[in-house]
Amino acid sequence: MSDEAGSVAARLWRDRAQLREEERNDAQARLRIAQEKVAILMAENERLEAENARLRALHAPDESVIQAETDLQMEALRGALQSLIAQPMNRLNA
Repeated sequence: MSDEAGSVAARLWRDRAQLREEERNDAQARLRIAQEKVAILMAENERLEAENARLRALHAPDESVIQAETDLQMEALRGALQSLIAQPMNRLNA
């Protein structure tokens, strides 16, 4: 009877060990899949960041263009003000 109990206990022990090994293998497989998904998402995130930077650069006005436009507007305003200043006072009030 003790041999039979011993073999049953050994079989239960082996079954438990096999079950734990299968659970460990499943957990490792899930971990690998999760790591692959993270790598894919990180690559996609980097691609989107690069695309955002490209679009921002495309739509961001060039500082030199802005400055040139401001200078032109100021010159036009200066010219208009100088012509108003040069007019005689009676023409301004008419």
